[in-house]
Amino acid sequence: MITVNEILSLTLFKKFNVLSGKEYLNNTVTTAVILEYESSRIQFSGYCYGYFVLASYFFASSCPELVNNSLKRLIQKHVSGIAIKMMPDEKLPDDLIQLAKEEHVPLLSFYDEFMEDLIININESMKTRAQYIIHEEKMNLIMSGKNDEEKVRQLALEINPDFKNKIICVNLISKTPADNLLVHTFFDKIMYHSSQFETDSSYTFVKTGQDIVLVCSFNQEEADEIHPLPYIKSVLQQNGFSENSFILGYSPNPVDLGGMKDSVYKAKIASYVAQFQGRDNLSYTYVGVYKYIIVLLQNDIMRQEILNKISVLEEYDRLHEANLLRTLMSYVKNNGDYAQTSKECYQHTNTIRYRIKKAEDLLDLEESTADEEIFMLIRCYHMMGILK
Repeated sequence: MITVNEILSLTLFKKFNVLSGKEYLNNTVTTAVILEYESSRIQFSGYCYGYFVLASYFFASSCPELVNNSLKRLIQKHVSGIAIKMMPDEKLPDDLIQLAKEEHVPLLSFYDEFMEDLIININESMKTRAQYIIHEEKMNLIMSGKNDEEKVRQLALEINPDFKNKIICVNLISKTPADNLLVHTFFDKIMYHSSQFETDSSYTFVKTGQDIVLVCSFNQEEADEIHPLPYIKSVLQQNGFSENSFILGYSPNPVDLGGMKDSVYKAKIASYVAQFQGRDNLSYTYVGVYKYIIVLLQNDIMRQEILNKISVLEEYDRLHEANLLRTLMSYVKNNGDYAQTSKECYQHTNTIRYRIKKAEDLLDLEESTADEEIFMLIRCYHMMGILK
């Protein structure tokens, strides 16, 4: 299943023009067909919503009534979209355009592409999407289930039977705000690239929500010599991607295939921390205290407690214009350096000390651990923005 808008993101559809119905490009497509005018003289009973129809307008010069009436009948059947092969300067009748608007059927035009190639491109994309949805479900089983290493290994081999015994996992976050269309486009690009070039079967891209997990596998000899980051970048380049399009988080060392859950988890944490810190890439080795913060934030009770504490500071600031929260953020950012915090906040050092003490009192923090709690609270609050 695919939408008309997603079809337009496919490689062969880049030059298509939307003649009308731009607001209906989210219509769902389950089948792509070519309209045969001779058979269309008989019936249109098979056409319905879900059909994306390719038609030629070149018959219009000799049989305009047949062509236009056929298009009207398709529109009245509420097909999901119609793409018409026509001369670039040619126009459709106004009544046809109006009917398409009324029936919520987008009309598209193209000229250079062969219809058979377009059908293949759509069908291959739908096949690929079905496949990566299955892979995503298997990855979810790996990540959420209480599986032993042998079960994880079995699920991993169902994703890719060619996986070798050692793996490194990478979590890719798009630097462009991602939605399903963008993630689908990534996989369409992978599909197209693999159809044009011979690709290595020892790695696999798996959709996980709005992120993409790359699982790279090696034999023992390869694992002993691998340098993760250069290899990861080379895989992206081989598949037609710029490394600059993604934030990369990766597990640091090859593990057994049965350890995929742990490897993916570490890759995801590394990517979230990299995003938070404004890095392009990060190994799990260097995530530091954030490995613990992310675990805290996965607990609903702890998340709410953090939000409650932040709201106390926000309310005090609202009533007194005190900038306590801003001061704490600067203090943590500057690793507890009072002088640097004072400079950044344009306040005397004593004022900074007073505000921090005031915040500690408002939050009812134990004096012996107050500083540590302030650091943890602010870092958790910052990280919440990444883990929404």
